[in-house]
Amino acid sequence: MDKKIINKKNLIDFIFNTIGLILLIIFFYKLYFESFIAISGDELNSILVYSTNLKTILLKNFPGNVTFFHFFGYIKSLLIGYELNSYRIITFVFFLIHLLILKKLKCSRNEIILFCIILISTNFSLYVGLYIGYIFSSCIFVLIAFLLNSKNRETYNKIILFFLFIQIYNHLVNLYLVIPIILGLFIFSEKKKFLKELLIYFIFPTIFFYIISIILTGIAINSIPTSDVNYFLDYLSKNFFLIFNEGIIRIFFYEAYINVKNFNLINFIIELYNFDRWILIFFVLSIIIPLIKFNNISSIFIIIQISHLIMLFLIDKQPAPRIFTGFLAFYLIIIFISFKNHYLFINKFQKSIILSILLTFVLSFKVFNFNYSDVIMNSIYAKDIRFEENKISLKHLSKKCSLKNYDFNELQKRNYYFNYLNKCEKKFKLDEFLNYYRSKN
Repeated sequence: MDKKIINKKNLIDFIFNTIGLILLIIFFYKLYFESFIAISGDELNSILVYSTNLKTILLKNFPGNVTFFHFFGYIKSLLIGYELNSYRIITFVFFLIHLLILKKLKCSRNEIILFCIILISTNFSLYVGLYIGYIFSSCIFVLIAFLLNSKNRETYNKIILFFLFIQIYNHLVNLYLVIPIILGLFIFSEKKKFLKELLIYFIFPTIFFYIISIILTGIAINSIPTSDVNYFLDYLSKNFFLIFNEGIIRIFFYEAYINVKNFNLINFIIELYNFDRWILIFFVLSIIIPLIKFNNISSIFIIIQISHLIMLFLIDKQPAPRIFTGFLAFYLIIIFISFKNHYLFINKFQKSIILSILLTFVLSFKVFNFNYSDVIMNSIYAKDIRFEENKISLKHLSKKCSLKNYDFNELQKRNYYFNYLNKCEKKFKLDEFLNYYRSKN
């Protein structure tokens, strides 16, 4: 009898796993191959400036350089070239890692299906299809949530702090969640030991990497005529304090941060609701549900989420709603963890095959009706997708495969150079790109 039950369970698991794999393949196809989505302006920066040369990968002249994410793009550039979808698929890999972490968290089949339904129904699905770093940030935060939920949580403090360094170095706006997690760890750890680990695994690497980026960014702002190492070192030695000062101003006092309005809770709620009402709902639920389900496991998440809310007031800058895309999966994990030991939840939600079937139908409907082109055109990136520039570049390159400035503006020059690399099968050369980008017709 027991053997029959096991075989039946294995068969059910096999059926649902097979359906899940098929839906993932269809979703993958719809993201990257169902319709052509031209490269965006943000992606041009991410690829040409940050993902093609070691000399520029640590630059922070724009907030969009998610350095550790772009490092994967750099490795890909070396191995298989500059084709656009091969960059975008890196993002999909980190989406898949979300699902693996959920498995390690021992989330039930129904939780994982619900997780996928939520992500495909929100702006999370917008960023899965682009070479932009929010899904990478989300993946790291989900991994941190997994470690925070471990029985021997304090033994993972070093790893968590190192991941937090990656997050804060990648993108300053992650400060909204990084500081609350550090506070939560501090409260629930042995204080002296934690402060030592904080210094070694978070503060020191953060300072070290930002010093390098400050210098490189200061150099970049001054637009030196060549990337030759000897010239670089000579220029740095003669202008160090000017370079360092300009690098600090560019990274930490960039206009994208400084010119933002002061925080207003009502405006924040309205803006986040307009961007994605589901992200707002799960942000609120990730604060309320752990409070209701208060226990030893959820108590650290209570500290984190309340501090996360308070950080909005302390930083006192109206955050761009899109940054919460990187926090959404973390909110969902907190909600799942908070319900984990509830009797009704375990028996009625986690183990219900009927519910699995219903949720699978919903997910299938979502996937089969998913149109990434529509998602893009109805998003904040609609104006950033460079269809027209792409047409112009390909038109010129189809006639003659040469690097020529046809009275292009700066964005068109970036688009043209990207297409030049691919259509003409060229290797990226930093000096060549800089000379072309700065050229005047």
